[in-house]
Amino acid sequence: MAYLLMVDDNPQSQRYLARIVRLRSRHELGLANNGQEAIESIARRRPDLVFLDLYIPGIDGFELLGRLRHHPATAGLPVIVHSAVPFDEATQIRLRRLPTDGLLEFPVAASELVRLIDAALDRHRRQVRRWQPPSA
Repeated sequence: MAYLLMVDDNPQSQRYLARIVRLRSRHELGLANNGQEAIESIARRRPDLVFLDLYIPGIDGFELLGRLRHHPATAGLPVIVHSAVPFDEATQIRLRRLPTDGLLEFPVAASELVRLIDAALDRHRRQVRRWQPPSA
């Protein structure tokens, strides 16, 4: 079971994702309404994956994604970017500069969402290396 954090100020999107996660997976879902809440939530409990809306109040999704990618503690954290607004060409160009583990436009099919979550978590698990003490 993984801990997922959704950063989105839209209650409808929050309910939609929470329902899919609750009914289709065994993962736990936390919610943050803006970038500052997300930073505080990540500091309290590191999520296994973050769902990030680009258009949130305060620290927007682009800035938050940049901060996550540039901080050593969160650089490898899987992030799936989502939006209820279709990604325009300028947004897609900006996103290419900041690597993500997936892009979603709501509404999305539940099976596709679960597949994307599982793929991102699996990719992350394979990339994480366990620390081994130096040999003497």
